[in-house]
Amino acid sequence: MNLESAARAALARMQKEGVEGWGLYTPNAELEELGEFVQVGPVVGCFTDNCAHVSHDPAAPRRRWVPRVGALYHLGDDGRSGYYVLRLEGRDLFLRLSAERFYHASLTIVAPEQIPEYLLARLSEAGER
Repeated sequence: MNLESAARAALARMQKEGVEGWGLYTPNAELEELGEFVQVGPVVGCFTDNCAHVSHDPAAPRRRWVPRVGALYHLGDDGRSGYYVLRLEGRDLFLRLSAERFYHASLTIVAPEQIPEYLLARLSEAGER
């Protein structure tokens, strides 16, 4: 692969829509299978080797989880977490992005009941999705 091909491939990956966060990870094997992580920023944070990282996580890049299948929609935020739905053929997966200051962001599958009702009601009123 030459430089131009590598640059085009990198640009194509960077332009994909997804869920983004510092040190983003998912504990869900299903999300690992349904999507991929793209590094969208440099590694930042604590690089100190002798730090126990008690009050913060170690350095990490900004990452984006991009679904390989389905359509991803941002439902909204509640001031602490971001909520998304991944619409797959025959089912929907509801996702929560937790991104606390100084700690790596996590993306988890949640039950529909864990989505704030006002976010879902707003969709119904607007006739969205």
